[in-house]
Amino acid sequence: MEKYVEIKSPFTGGKVKEVSTVEEHEFRKERFSVHVRYYVCEDTGERFTTTEQDELLFNELYSQYRVNHGIPFPEEIKGIRLHYGLNYQQITKILGFGANQYAQYEKGQMPSESNGKLLSAAMNRQFMLHLLEDSRAEFDETEYNKVYQSILASEAKPENEAQKRLIYRDIRRSVYNGFGQLNVEKVSEMAKFFICKEGGLFPTKLNKEMFYADFLHYKLHGQSISGLQYQAIQYGPVPVHYDTVYDNIDGISKEIVVAHDMESTRLSCSSCDTSVFSEQELKTLSDVLAKIQPMSTQEVIDKSNLEDAWKNYRDGNQLIPYSEAFSLVLA
Repeated sequence: MEKYVEIKSPFTGGKVKEVSTVEEHEFRKERFSVHVRYYVCEDTGERFTTTEQDELLFNELYSQYRVNHGIPFPEEIKGIRLHYGLNYQQITKILGFGANQYAQYEKGQMPSESNGKLLSAAMNRQFMLHLLEDSRAEFDETEYNKVYQSILASEAKPENEAQKRLIYRDIRRSVYNGFGQLNVEKVSEMAKFFICKEGGLFPTKLNKEMFYADFLHYKLHGQSISGLQYQAIQYGPVPVHYDTVYDNIDGISKEIVVAHDMESTRLSCSSCDTSVFSEQELKTLSDVLAKIQPMSTQEVIDKSNLEDAWKNYRDGNQLIPYSEAFSLVLA
């Protein structure tokens, strides 16, 4: 897909068109199909990209590689260290990594396949204690005991594990959840963002705002915000088990109201915490809100029914792959 954009060519100052397509790229001797966006100077035919366009390519490429090889994502790697209450020096000694290596993994550097499997195994507390014992010579006695007690005291499961199971069920990171993190706090605040900003919402419209925010963010950055899966039902794309999702978000109230001679459930909340979102995520949420807030529920349904993400998967209420994000009509 090609379209002209308002920016000027850095080569000639002339017209520029943006190209959106699928290409095969190689990473560590493997080939992956990824969505790419780049600009082309009309005068010279030269191709150039922005940081955002490069980020999209590498996020999707790396996400596929991580899923295929069981390598944790950067926020999961950071979560391991924080879960055990360790600093970089301590966890580096335990795992036998080089100086600054763990910090680089947290920032997005791709671990080797062997280091990736070691990181995955380190999520198990007993395995982590075994690694600590093997690396005992790296610590003096006082620090060793301190690290041992810190790992031992870590909870086997996060406090919100039950809530996470209810909201996400058996979702795994894939193209069907936009390679997004399964983060209860983020999906909760995302729903409350739209409900609060709209001054209350019916689930039908909220479903569409959630869909457009997640799919638009994937289109721009190669990852969803909420980590939810979506399916195509009669009234457009919706989060899978959306009623259960909203029922298990703290801070959302339900009220039965009569509209058009029918009883409907209206959702409301008093506040939302936008600090859980990155600057990019908050911009996506705000952009989607600006486009959808003025629309009626029926207008939003009609708009969503124009999307390939709905038309191609409506038969049988199928799951919608996030690859359909690149044909969004609303965006």
